[in-house]
Amino acid sequence: MNLLKRRPSQLIITGAAALGFLIAPAVLTAESAVESEAAPCYPGFVPGNPYVPSCNVGPRIPRVRGGPPDQAAVIACRDIPGCLSWYINHPH
Repeated sequence: MNLLKRRPSQLIITGAAALGFLIAPAVLTAESAVESEAAPCYPGFVPGNPYVPSCNVGPRIPRVRGGPPDQAAVIACRDIPGCLSWYINHPH
């Protein structure tokens, strides 16, 4: 009975504040529908930089010093003297 004797504006303000405290955490923690993530690779080839992972080719083979280069390194080092040799013989 005591609640009914209070002013209606006081009840509305108190109710709105309580509702705000209940809804605020849900609104602040809600994730957006569109999540943008950076790709772990580059869409293309960087001339002269065979170390950049490319999205255009398949998975890279494990690098072994003195072993064969992968397809991304061959394309990135095209027409650059010494680039492929440096990639094959020196660890990065």
